[in-house]
Amino acid sequence: MLTLVPTPIGNLSDISKRAEQALLEADIIFCEDTRVTKKLLNLLQIDYSNKTFYSMHSHNETEIIKKIDISIFEKNVVYVSDAGMPGISDPGSKLIQYAQENSIEYDVIPGANAVLTALVASGFEGEFTFFGFLPHKGSVREKKLKEVISHDKIAVLYESPHRIEKLLSELKKLIPDRIVFFAKELTKKHQTFIKNYVKNIELSNTKGEWVVVLDKGIKNDTITLNYDGILSLNLSPKEKAKLLSQISDKSTKEIYNELIKLS
Repeated sequence: MLTLVPTPIGNLSDISKRAEQALLEADIIFCEDTRVTKKLLNLLQIDYSNKTFYSMHSHNETEIIKKIDISIFEKNVVYVSDAGMPGISDPGSKLIQYAQENSIEYDVIPGANAVLTALVASGFEGEFTFFGFLPHKGSVREKKLKEVISHDKIAVLYESPHRIEKLLSELKKLIPDRIVFFAKELTKKHQTFIKNYVKNIELSNTKGEWVVVLDKGIKNDTITLNYDGILSLNLSPKEKAKLLSQISDKSTKEIYNELIKLS
């Protein structure tokens, strides 16, 4: 049996009874960092002396899964990331795929998640897309950021304290008049919410993990037609002449006469 267990993103009290029970009953624990997970178990007063730990993070998860002996799932196996929901910008999804491919019983316990917490705290309404972390630099970052800000749904991003000021600077250049929500250190003692027009936002303290929520942009439904495009429309010569005169140096009458000659 495999169980993916979410862990608190900051406040230990957010651990659920089901998550705590799964950790208590686990025989084998896969985790991003064994030190972080053992610290959590200590705080929860869970004895882990008879549990087996395997470190599985984004850099080694593929290799670890290749080496898994399927027989271990006859025991209680759990996976936890350092904080939050496994599989959301953290390993976990590949373990689920492994379980599906090998007919292994599995479960996912719901719990703490920074994406949804920040989205609800933002007060924005509507559909959303989670983009995770942006590329760190270069044209790849620029291209991805432009995709995010032109998206017609609410966009949610993660950003590190090292690049949050850079992100704000980029947003000020690209969408100064868009309302954006910044959330820092969710559920922790120094939790901070900032909601304003991008151009008005200043960050006095950038320490901590950030979630950024951008209100949806205005979808541009304008259709642009050139001269030939207007000619191909199923309109009367008079209507075409009016439109064509707007994008040329000829009068409506001149164009109308030309269209009549061509018809």
